[in-house]
Amino acid sequence: MHTEIQPQVNTYYESRKASHTLVSDESSQPLAPADVHVSDFRGPRFHDIAIEYVQAAGGFDAMTAETARGLALFTDRTLAERWHAHHQEHSVLGLLSAKENLRRPRV
Repeated sequence: MHTEIQPQVNTYYESRKASHTLVSDESSQPLAPADVHVSDFRGPRFHDIAIEYVQAAGGFDAMTAETARGLALFTDRTLAERWHAHHQEHSVLGLLSAKENLRRPRV
């Protein structure tokens, strides 16, 4: 599911880079481009957004993916488009340093 929304993540990063706001949204420290993580940390966690979508779509059995070069994508492109819209609607992206992001609690 991460692979599917990577274009959203990339667009967010590029918009922040273009506006010269590569600073941590947690610590306000400047970030080097090689040390930036885009994260769902200010709103619902990615896991929670994804689980909500999976449940609404009929569970994991309804989700099928194909793997190309190690990256899984939904085989049902209608489900993929719905996932893109769901993530866009519910995510609150922000920037963190790699260290800040790795310190965050995981599911």
